[in-house]
Amino acid sequence: MYRKHLILLLITFIFLFTSAFSNPKFKVGFSQCTTADKWRQTQLRLMQIELAFYPDIELTIKDAKDNNVTQIGQIEEFIAEGINLLIVSPNESEPLTPVIEKVFKAGIPVILIDRLINSEFYTAYIGGNNYQIGEEAGKYAVSLLKGKGRIVEITGLDGSSPAIERQKGFKEVLRDYPQIEIVKSFSGDWNYYKARIVMQEVVASGLEFDLVFAHNDVMAKEAHAVVDASGKKEWKFYLGVDGLPGVDGGIQFVLNKDLDATFLYPTGSEQAIKIADAILNRETFERKNILPTLVIDSTNAKILKVQTDQVESLQQKIEAQTSVLDLQISRFQSQRLILIFVAVLLLLIVILVFVIYSAFQNKITANKKLEAKNHEIEKQNLEIIEQRDKLVEVGQQLEEATQAKLRFFTNVSHEFRTPLTLIKGPLENMMQAKEFSSNQQNQFRLMHRNTIRLLRLVNQLMDFRKLDNNKMGLAATENDLLSFIKEIEESFASLANSRNIELKTVCPEPNLKVWFDVDKLDKVFFNILSNAFKFTSDGGQITILISKVKPAISGIHSEEVQIEIKDSGSGIAAKHLDKIFDRFYQAAKSHAYIGTGLGLNLSKEFIEMHRGRISVKSKEGVGTSFHINLPLGKDHLLADEILVEANEPEISLHNQILTMELANAENLVTEKTASVRPVILVVEDIADVREFIRTSLGNQYLILEATNGREGLAKVLEEEPDLIISDVMMPEMDGLELTRQLKSDLKTCHIPVILLTAKAALEHKLEGLEEGADSYIPKPFNSRHLQVRVKKLLELRMKIREHYRGMPDAQDEETGINRLDKKFLNKLTLIIEENLNKEDISVDELGQKIGISRVHLYRKIKKLTDMSVSEFVIMVKLKKSLELLRNSGKTIAEIAYEVGFSSPSYYTRCFREQFKMSPTEYMQNKKGEQ
Repeated sequence: MYRKHLILLLITFIFLFTSAFSNPKFKVGFSQCTTADKWRQTQLRLMQIELAFYPDIELTIKDAKDNNVTQIGQIEEFIAEGINLLIVSPNESEPLTPVIEKVFKAGIPVILIDRLINSEFYTAYIGGNNYQIGEEAGKYAVSLLKGKGRIVEITGLDGSSPAIERQKGFKEVLRDYPQIEIVKSFSGDWNYYKARIVMQEVVASGLEFDLVFAHNDVMAKEAHAVVDASGKKEWKFYLGVDGLPGVDGGIQFVLNKDLDATFLYPTGSEQAIKIADAILNRETFERKNILPTLVIDSTNAKILKVQTDQVESLQQKIEAQTSVLDLQISRFQSQRLILIFVAVLLLLIVILVFVIYSAFQNKITANKKLEAKNHEIEKQNLEIIEQRDKLVEVGQQLEEATQAKLRFFTNVSHEFRTPLTLIKGPLENMMQAKEFSSNQQNQFRLMHRNTIRLLRLVNQLMDFRKLDNNKMGLAATENDLLSFIKEIEESFASLANSRNIELKTVCPEPNLKVWFDVDKLDKVFFNILSNAFKFTSDGGQITILISKVKPAISGIHSEEVQIEIKDSGSGIAAKHLDKIFDRFYQAAKSHAYIGTGLGLNLSKEFIEMHRGRISVKSKEGVGTSFHINLPLGKDHLLADEILVEANEPEISLHNQILTMELANAENLVTEKTASVRPVILVVEDIADVREFIRTSLGNQYLILEATNGREGLAKVLEEEPDLIISDVMMPEMDGLELTRQLKSDLKTCHIPVILLTAKAALEHKLEGLEEGADSYIPKPFNSRHLQVRVKKLLELRMKIREHYRGMPDAQDEETGINRLDKKFLNKLTLIIEENLNKEDISVDELGQKIGISRVHLYRKIKKLTDMSVSEFVIMVKLKKSLELLRNSGKTIAEIAYEVGFSSPSYYTRCFREQFKMSPTEYMQNKKGEQ
């Protein structure tokens, strides 16, 4: 308890002590280009006076002495000191711009005084309108010279924004007075010494001039002095800029007739401090603060002199009062500190006495509690030991259960090999036999390819289990790595050619002897290359680069070989890269690429068994690069890891079967013919399933293929198939989205869609039907079932077409036509009926009115009714005439003209071709029925 009292006392003492000498809240740095001239000195003095009203601001001033490098260094120092705000008057605009931008981008507010930079990266600007000052000087010069004369201009420092702007404004005014000429313009660097030197050169050269315009008062006064010293008595005019008060200020120069006029250039000191306070306290402020100017000449100099002297007197009084106030504050703080110290000391004594007494009492109580705690801790320790023993026992039981599951898993996987071998062997015999048809051979190859895939998965699982039990050994032999990789490359050649992928191996060495386990590296390279082909689009690149490199860590082995396998595929997201080699981990790509998650993990284990390294670099949309480093020589291998008799490297036949069959499967696309067979589009991302569907449907249909929904949608718009068979789960666009887009588009809504999916639940079937699918078949499906559904859907389309060529009195209720198609036909019929008076309404006009192109209108009418657009128009007119024949009492000729036919004979001929009877026979039949 007494410790708490002591801590509380210490905190109170520190708070009171620090509050007695609290520092200002804000640190502000002011980088001044120079303090040598009168204007800058006045600026600093006014700024320090204004600071008296802002005790929260601590201002540090640094003088750059007209040196850019010095000023840049000072600003860097301010950043390191942790200032809250920077006030800067740049010596020159361009050299200072980068460092000021750096301060601004670091989140530190920047106030520019007097001069701008070549950028908008600052918080606020305060200064006179230098361009306006130049204009005012130009106008005054024109007035003095009465529109004719010669001028010498003394500018400020080259590159400083005030000098540039003042010169621009001055010249802009003189442009309208061609008889006024600037005969000489030179830089005086803002100081009288440089102005004296260059003015002496002008006088010595004998240059004639009538007026001198200097960019500040001291340069203008010095120019006047040089001319007077030369002995020339010609009257000349002298103009300056600043208009400062005081003995050495421009106002006094005008009174002394050293200058004819000066132009007020305010310092902006008070505004700078006010805006700094507003920025630091998050108050509103103006970003650009342009200070007004004033012409000071003999007409107003005396009045301004009196005013400035009064202001100067007041400022001196304020400074004196400020000094007295600072002294009083200092005394008050000292007295307050002594008082606080005495109060704290007394409080400390009281607390110390209380603490000593409390400590004695607490010691007795603590000893009793300590004994009770010890007993409780001993009891808890016993309970923890019992719980630990139970956890160890449960852990052992879990480990035993896990091992039992893994043994069962391994045994089942091992048992798969026997039936797979019995399936694979007879299949290979049947594939070699000649009595089977080409179609049967294709099915055999499909079965054989998937048997090999299943066998490879089983082998992968067995390898995983061996690694888990540390029973996987290394059998390294010395082989030519380049030849080994070339053979693996050849097994992928067919696949690369079929997909127009550039596959190449680059190695500067003619041969490269490396000690490695052929079987394990075969699995590593096959796995990485398989992934590269999966994720590389057609027309891409896969490159294998082999080179000798120095080890990243010296001393382990002298040299190693690096194999880089890079592709131009879709790449791997950065968030997946550090987990890509984890067991069972799969980057969330697409349904098409889901695997076991063991391939890369096994590859990493196999490489590390060789004392090598494997790493991956990838960028989405650019590609992936795997780096494999293997040590050269055999010193890194154990004796039992080396085979004495080296066998010739033998690439797995399974690799060749898988890649060659995959290439063949990718190339099996039925060519379009001019046959009248119905066109069926199969949209499925797995090539084997597409091949099975194509084989199941036989030769009675023309089959088109697409590997995903996006590609399928493009094929539909291009080819207009009679029916679509689509998988549901596909990359890029799934089957449900494809169906939704097809059934909501007027151009394609009439095409029947059959969805195939492994999701056989009722809710999934309903989801597909709700999107507009005409049929939903779960996987695995019976080929006969698929054939029947295709046949029935196509027959239904034929019935709809026959309806439009049926008997004249057939009912208008169509069965099997969807709502959007019915709405389309009704709208088209209405448009035709509204234009019966037009003998020949064009297809383009109909397409424009209904909202689709001429080509799509023709295709849709043909698919729905088996008629051309012209035939459909005639059919609508004929059906309209039926009602008139029955009820109007008009002649056939009148009816023919009313429904838009050019002549009664043409109407009669069309009527007979459509309904197999003449209009007269139709009217007689109707009368006979009555």
